[in-house]
Amino acid sequence: MKMMRACVLKGCLTVLVLITGLTISRAQVTVTGGFIQDTTKIGVAFNYYLTARYHDNLQVLFPDSTWKFDEFEFQQKKYFPTVTQQGESYDSAVYTLLTFEIDEVQYLALPVFQLQKADCTFHVPPRDSIVLSLLVTESVPDSINAQDLPLKTNTGYQRVFFLFNYPVTVIIVVVLLILVLALWLIFGKRIRKYFKLKQLTANHQKFLQTFSGYLQQLQTNFSVPQTERALFYWKKYLETLEGKPYTKLTTRETLALEPDSRLRVSLPLLDKAIYGHNNSVLEPLTQLQQLAEEKFKKRVEAINHG
Repeated sequence: MKMMRACVLKGCLTVLVLITGLTISRAQVTVTGGFIQDTTKIGVAFNYYLTARYHDNLQVLFPDSTWKFDEFEFQQKKYFPTVTQQGESYDSAVYTLLTFEIDEVQYLALPVFQLQKADCTFHVPPRDSIVLSLLVTESVPDSINAQDLPLKTNTGYQRVFFLFNYPVTVIIVVVLLILVLALWLIFGKRIRKYFKLKQLTANHQKFLQTFSGYLQQLQTNFSVPQTERALFYWKKYLETLEGKPYTKLTTRETLALEPDSRLRVSLPLLDKAIYGHNNSVLEPLTQLQQLAEEKFKKRVEAINHG
């Protein structure tokens, strides 16, 4: 009998110890939370505070932006550093929220999570409420004259951001590209011919001006280097005009490529002037200039009839 009483007493003490330990464990985290403001408006930011006091050997977490805030919308979270004194830690955070619900009174209670080896314990403070201040408090019937509506007038300037119309812009760009392509298919040949003739004429005018300058200088004072420059410039111009490598050819190769009677006389005379110091260079250079003008006119006729 005594042994039975001892067993019952031992069991009662075990249950009492477990209950006491569970109570102490739960009492290790103290959580408070609530709205800082009493009232708010639709779309206006307001704050909710959350604090936790616990033993410094525990680890607790506060909700972040991924938490579901019921009918409220999360804006930001301001977390304050942990304060620990005499084995007790204190954490706090302020959440900035918004609401677009029309309920006059709205409630919220954010939890604090206590991390453990096997699971995670929730500690939830009592729910707090915030009152929604409505701008329109009068009931409006289904049908009413516009002048009788309880409207509020606001004549203040409200900035409206420019909304770029991308679909219309894309349509305009496509239409412009189609028009440009059509014009090019119709008038492209004429346009190319016009710019080619313009460039050809500009190059010829430049040639005449520069080559005439060489002739004037040689007429005043003969110079072998000046004669060489004039001959090379003529070859360079013909090379650009006809696409033939005149600057890389000798006199014999040039005569084989261009069997013109004037060249058979002019080029040997210029060679004698350069290597034999013959001063008679004006007439052969003038013949080269005339030949260049003839080739220019033939090139223009070929482009016009091409």
